[in-house]
Amino acid sequence: MLLIYDCTSDKINYHGFIMKKLLLLIGILILTLGCSPEPEIVYKEIIVTATPLPEATATLFPTATPIPTAAPTQVPPTATPVSSTPESTPVSESTNTSSGQNNMPDEKYEDFHGCFGTGTVMFDQSPMYYEDFISIRPYGQISGAHVTPIDHMYFNPMDRSLGRDSYEVRAIDDGVIYYIKPRDVSVDSGKEKLREWRIDIAHTCSFHSYFDLLTSLSQDILDEWELSKGKTDLGWNGIPVKSGQLIGRIGGQTLDFGVYNYEVVLGGFIFPEHYSSESWKIHTVDPFPHFPDEVREVLLQKNLRKVEPFAGKIDYDIDGKLSGNWFEVDTNWFAGKDSHKYWNGHLSIAPNHIDPTAWMFAIGNWPGTTSSSGAADFKIVNAEPSPGNVGVEQGIVKYELAAYKYCPESGSKIKVIAHISGAGLNLTDCKKSISLIIPDTQLLAKDNPSGDAGVILVQLIEPRFLKVEVFPDKKLSDVDGFTEDAKLYER
Repeated sequence: MLLIYDCTSDKINYHGFIMKKLLLLIGILILTLGCSPEPEIVYKEIIVTATPLPEATATLFPTATPIPTAAPTQVPPTATPVSSTPESTPVSESTNTSSGQNNMPDEKYEDFHGCFGTGTVMFDQSPMYYEDFISIRPYGQISGAHVTPIDHMYFNPMDRSLGRDSYEVRAIDDGVIYYIKPRDVSVDSGKEKLREWRIDIAHTCSFHSYFDLLTSLSQDILDEWELSKGKTDLGWNGIPVKSGQLIGRIGGQTLDFGVYNYEVVLGGFIFPEHYSSESWKIHTVDPFPHFPDEVREVLLQKNLRKVEPFAGKIDYDIDGKLSGNWFEVDTNWFAGKDSHKYWNGHLSIAPNHIDPTAWMFAIGNWPGTTSSSGAADFKIVNAEPSPGNVGVEQGIVKYELAAYKYCPESGSKIKVIAHISGAGLNLTDCKKSISLIIPDTQLLAKDNPSGDAGVILVQLIEPRFLKVEVFPDKKLSDVDGFTEDAKLYER
């Protein structure tokens, strides 16, 4: 039998009759399977909205108290402030987060090889044992080639007669020595001398301590430095040090000490960029708040300055006023024209570093001086009008200069170690040298009546241009006005 199923006509044709009912059932089955319309497939559009993961924040300078693991190359630090002297200005808010995954310093810290993290730390200890030094001279001293107020303190050793290498100098906290510099000539005279060492330590990339005038380095630090002598192409990446580790020794002279915070710029420099040759200077900060209470108490006891700010001050510029630092016109600002005598064009008029009621005058080229630097500094006698108030409107101002000494407050005596060896104790009324003074009373800078140092004429021609002439060995009555020897200074 031949069965034909026509889906179009819905007809079933067949030949034969046998098994009619069976075939009818089969046909119905075929009709159901073959002619039913194709099932519709429904496609649904599924839109998946991704929930973004929080974006990771890269911390370039994790600021937990660092435990250096790498080793660095160069670089390297306020006195009763003049009322209108600006305060220090933070460059950025320091952070102090946990140690991080990215130790690469910001570009501005790239010379501080081996450092990581930013922000301040608390120091553990004094750089010298308490019994090894008599006193601390604060920031801001003016002396010799340091014509502008000095950006470091001085630790006066107990017994200079013991000579070199008599006292230990130790790291005040964990850090990385990123700069070591030997010095074989005197800065002031340029003459050869026994080697001294400068050391700069980054406790974080932005917070550093500094030592200078070390008479020797510890052997392990010296050996490590000798491998590259600070040259990065020879593998220098600094030397990690631990708090309390021996850095070197000092003897026969003072120890330089300073602290610098590269996230702070001092507000009392009208043009901070003029000090780029000593880039750390504008970041000088008070170290005392960063020591534990028990350490800070002893350091302040040994500090010669007894009025706030106890650390001293170095930035005294007041725009449009006489106070502060000045540079002879066309002498390349602080850097000077000659790096071996960079201070030659410097001039400063600033409060004394120990007694801020006294005003000082310093110049880099005092005529006829016998000092090795060619510079000179004096106390201004009766500084009226006050240099902090002298502007263009005051015209020509005449000041008398004098050598000076330090005297105690009325009714007091100065305690002085009787001999350089530290033996004995004397009481005295006044003292020129402060290296042996026991710092238990406020010292006042007083005129030395032994002779006249000279006279200066000053005139602010414009707010940032100053005319100056010095008259050595003259009295006020001897000076009538400027001569052709007057010089122009700027800032």
